[in-house]
Amino acid sequence: MKKVATTTSLSKFQGPDDGWDAIVVGSGMGGLGCAAALAKYGRKVLLLEQHYVAGGFTHTFTRKEYTWDVGVHCVGEMGPKDLPGHLLAWLSNDRLKWQHMGAVYERYFFPDGFQFDVSANWREFKAELESRFPTEIAGIDQYFNLVRSVVRIAKPYFLMKIAPPALARFLEPVLTPTLFKLWLKTTKTVLDEIFRDDRIKAVLTAKWGYYGSPPSQSSFGIHALVQRHFWHGGYYPVDGAGSIAIHLIDTIRAAGGECLVRAPVDEILVKNGRTFGVRVEGGRTFRSSKVISATGAIPTVSKLLKPTPATRTWRAEIESLKSSPPHICLYLGFDQSPSKWGATTANLWFYETWDMEFGEWDIADAKSEAPVLYCSFPSLKDPQHQGNHHTAEVVTFVPWSCFEKWENSRRGMRGKEYQEFKKTLEARFIAQVRKHRPWLIDQAKHIEFSTPLSTTFFARSHQGAIYGLEATPRRFLSPALRTRTPVKDLYLAGGDVASLGVTGALVGGVLAASSIEPRVLKQLV
Repeated sequence: MKKVATTTSLSKFQGPDDGWDAIVVGSGMGGLGCAAALAKYGRKVLLLEQHYVAGGFTHTFTRKEYTWDVGVHCVGEMGPKDLPGHLLAWLSNDRLKWQHMGAVYERYFFPDGFQFDVSANWREFKAELESRFPTEIAGIDQYFNLVRSVVRIAKPYFLMKIAPPALARFLEPVLTPTLFKLWLKTTKTVLDEIFRDDRIKAVLTAKWGYYGSPPSQSSFGIHALVQRHFWHGGYYPVDGAGSIAIHLIDTIRAAGGECLVRAPVDEILVKNGRTFGVRVEGGRTFRSSKVISATGAIPTVSKLLKPTPATRTWRAEIESLKSSPPHICLYLGFDQSPSKWGATTANLWFYETWDMEFGEWDIADAKSEAPVLYCSFPSLKDPQHQGNHHTAEVVTFVPWSCFEKWENSRRGMRGKEYQEFKKTLEARFIAQVRKHRPWLIDQAKHIEFSTPLSTTFFARSHQGAIYGLEATPRRFLSPALRTRTPVKDLYLAGGDVASLGVTGALVGGVLAASSIEPRVLKQLV
């Protein structure tokens, strides 16, 4: 059984209500990164988590002998010279280690038997593209140059997120048209300009599941950052995804801070336009002159903050943005290593179509299949894994509208209609998985199925969103998504501030911390 971060339940916490240098709401990667960064400079931080396990999408869960991650399937740039790798080494005092996933970290399976193995060496990846698509060599060169262009302006883009509002309003009109022009274009627009073969467009955008928006909707900026993120392959945390929270909470505690679980925040408290703390469920109030929300921009404005005239425009802008799609997941447990049936550390993507615009699975159509299945083997990726109990996960996107009617229901008490709907959907999903890899189902000793309602319950995400706000050009250039908010001393952290996924949330957390403690900034530059 994997270790989980040692935390204290709110009901058992005997510590003080005040005296905190900062309060961070939400213990996902953004909250952990922000709190640990402040702790590195001696700040005493209270980290509050509504779930009974810390870590957000970095946490793991266990059923008997089986342990699964819920969101850390493959992370790039964890080498010592990479910014994300450097940040996590710094935040964990070099205790958090990462295992490289090998020479091939992903495999794409398209209709008609076309398979593409993604190399962990970007030059080999590029050479394979040129070999498979020889008529597109000029476009391939142009594509790689455009990806590099986005990477070159990434730091200025992220640093704009911490600029004081007055400075940002002055700089944006000057910098946006030139510096961020590739963020303003969709991925489809850029690829259509440089490629003719739709198949190479599909191969290059097959990773859109890592940011949740298909090519016609996603900003080319996020597409390019994600592509570059994996140019040296994928990594997985040694001792499992739960080790991230373990080591960062150790850093938080070393500075006198604490992480409380089962501590849902009801309200961020504001007086005369300035925050002074939070009230948690049950009425207890914790006070601090600095509050950071790492729960997502929409949950912050819609659930934690009371409307005021001063926040009306900011709130309206955030609420006008759409959320990324929710997902379903099949958790599988085996009593033998999946390597016996050909599995490796590589993630598998099974596509039913070459069309990357499919979006979510139209589950309302009883005859439809999920356009893509994403399969991951966490136990094979972890070099510390011991024993014969192994795990796999299969994921796809689904529309929130099919689950919305049960949004306010309680877990385990959603009624017969929901149970029948879930059972039918699970059977359809299992049948599709079996079609691609029969052994995944036939050899499984444990099968568990989760829906977006699990995400809303455990992560309190808006409409079950797995990546926060959708990855559109408008979202990335929204003036409302900054670390500083219209409420004095209230900050936003996490993926909605910066980028998506584990490292996007991490950078968003560290950016928020640098807005409070400027010395943090030197770790980013």
